[in-house]
Amino acid sequence: MVKRRITFVFAAILCFAGLIWAQAVEAKVEIPIVLTERAGLDWKSTPFTVGVPVPSKEGAFSSPPRMLDQMGREVASQAVLLPGPTGKESPGWWRLTFLGTINQNDSLVYRAVFGEEQKIQPRTAVKVEKTFSGYLVENSSVRLELSTDQPIVAKAWFDPNGRGSFKDDTPLLVAPLEIGIRTTAASLGAKAMDISLEEHGPVRAVFRLKGVIPLTGIEGPFSYDCRLILYADTPFIRLEVRLINTTGGQLTMEEAWLKTTLNLKEERGETTFGAGKGARTSALNKNAHAQLVVDHSGGLRWGGIFGSASIPQGSAGIGWADLSGPVGGVSVGIKDFGLLYPKGLQVNGTGEIKIQFLPVSSPLIWEAGVAKTHHLTLNFHGVRDRDSTKYIDAVTNKSPVAMPAGDWLNETEVLSQPLLTKAYLGELDAEVQPLALLLKEKQWSELLNLYGPPTGEREINAEHWGFYNYGDLPMAFSVPWAKPGQYWNNNAYDLPYQLLCAYLQTADPALLEIGEAALTHWQDVDLVNPTANPRPFPGLDHHKDPLSGMVSVADDFLVFENRGLLLGYYLLDDQFGYELALRMADRLTLQAGVNFRDLRTVGAGLMTLLAAYQASGWQRYLESAAQLVELVLGWLQQQGGGLPTDFIYKAGLVTDSLVAYYQITKDPRVLTGIQRATDHALYHFWDRETGLIQNRGGVLFTSALDLLYRETGDEKYYLYNKDQVNAWINREAAQQPKDVALSYRTIFTFFNGARFRNIK
Repeated sequence: MVKRRITFVFAAILCFAGLIWAQAVEAKVEIPIVLTERAGLDWKSTPFTVGVPVPSKEGAFSSPPRMLDQMGREVASQAVLLPGPTGKESPGWWRLTFLGTINQNDSLVYRAVFGEEQKIQPRTAVKVEKTFSGYLVENSSVRLELSTDQPIVAKAWFDPNGRGSFKDDTPLLVAPLEIGIRTTAASLGAKAMDISLEEHGPVRAVFRLKGVIPLTGIEGPFSYDCRLILYADTPFIRLEVRLINTTGGQLTMEEAWLKTTLNLKEERGETTFGAGKGARTSALNKNAHAQLVVDHSGGLRWGGIFGSASIPQGSAGIGWADLSGPVGGVSVGIKDFGLLYPKGLQVNGTGEIKIQFLPVSSPLIWEAGVAKTHHLTLNFHGVRDRDSTKYIDAVTNKSPVAMPAGDWLNETEVLSQPLLTKAYLGELDAEVQPLALLLKEKQWSELLNLYGPPTGEREINAEHWGFYNYGDLPMAFSVPWAKPGQYWNNNAYDLPYQLLCAYLQTADPALLEIGEAALTHWQDVDLVNPTANPRPFPGLDHHKDPLSGMVSVADDFLVFENRGLLLGYYLLDDQFGYELALRMADRLTLQAGVNFRDLRTVGAGLMTLLAAYQASGWQRYLESAAQLVELVLGWLQQQGGGLPTDFIYKAGLVTDSLVAYYQITKDPRVLTGIQRATDHALYHFWDRETGLIQNRGGVLFTSALDLLYRETGDEKYYLYNKDQVNAWINREAAQQPKDVALSYRTIFTFFNGARFRNIK
């Protein structure tokens, strides 16, 4: 919660780029947005989408902002107010999409300006027309026909001149862009779909495309759920394709694809494939085909006219294909192509372009409730636009990103911990500043080392990833009762949230890339998606049970929360994450998912409900959270401040969730409960030798110690907190992903108190 209303003019806010900007008049508020280029290319009028937090959805922040570039010139933009609680003291988020320009390897600051009406429009606004069977959507270069009869795209036209001139008889894609699968039983394509318009403005249109693939003799259908995005003044579309086994049973999947046909007009085509750091180009006759396949980690190989040669290991992360003809061409990129193995791209001389989500060479078992999401880019270009292919990998994998400046995130307090920006560090006592820098460095290195260790180019260890494990980490059980074998972390203790926050701390793009992958894995595999079986809410999947060594489905929220999903929704426009986050909370409102014999589920459940309430404004989530809080307060009363657990980290998790509840409600009884739990832990478990509350699990009391110091002014809470932070910095690095996620969950909150102490 924001401690003070922002109704005054900021004097100066120091941004990531080290720039200082000044406020103008009282009703006008400017929020710095940091743009970062990460592909080594120049980008002109490129679409950016980012969530911007505001301290209140009233007053100066009630109307959509406009966007100014680094020179103070307005750029085309559109804004959507996201759901959340209402009221003066309720923070909110605006989602902004704007057209920005940035040069290679640059970082610069744009500004979202509240209090003034938008004046600038894109050169050609995105147009949407409702038709009898679907929609027509177009910008200056691309027109798409969406029809419920022909998923995903019925037809596509392209104007290489960018004038919005399309000949109905000369489409670029002459066959529908459609999904299909092949199982051991049958080869089937998608049936009619539902189309909804999720967002429409001058800068972008977002469509939601849902449908099924019926399977004979199977309880339920196989499903797909897609988002299609078209931007103003850009020749590419983004397509998020989510395939879900909703049949209720196990499937042996032999192939899954998305395909279309380019208009070659009976002429010979030309194809270019990108793999690793190189590319191959060749003419393509009628009976020929070209292919790129990755079967396993580092197992990238050519096919068709390119022969069957393998591509050197270390190049498997990149994979794209282009096919050009007399009407124009289209490039197709799959984000993290090689890390999602098995995967394939294929084009043939008839004009067919086939994206193989699962190639024929690599069949696999697809479990019930498991989804697989792919992020695609389709870039349309003219015959003479040969340079377009150099952007397809960058657009797919390393587009420039926009993020709210760290100081603004600190001001609005929408994150669970402060970001140690230059301005924030300057408000800390000189004695504490080295602690902050060391802790920041320690978190950065420990997170990155989980995924590599990183090489000179910080490449992810691809052997740990693949179709199901993409975005996950292997781990070891050190307890004697665990069965031998491979276990997976399953994003325990909201590791994706830590990855995204660490990216905001450091601006290291490697952390963003890993965080995005972790979120995708979580949505697809770690959370069981609804199936034909009567189980409407997500459970947990993909992990081997340490007792049996078998893959199992859990019924509680042992190590799972939804804050990472929601932060991805705010910052990265991840709509799937938002919906799953609320479904998790829905399950809790039905009194499911909490195991009172394991307090981790109480802490995780409470935090999940609170995050869902802040993201939706739905009162039922806060009411269910209040019920859990009453239960915890009862325990504290009965046990003299203790909690029914033998593990200090579990007590810390529950206490941290009480802190989050208090920050929303300001209930004085909850503050008393936090003090009881913390004092009990200090009295019974403080270890003078290690400087920790019992062990490293005591670090989870950092948020409670910080809150109590700032609310009561009692110096002891600050000193205990400082001792724990010092102890953690001097400990050896955490090796297991669970330990890393737990250790950094609350520890940066210490600096709230350190800042308060220095300026009070």
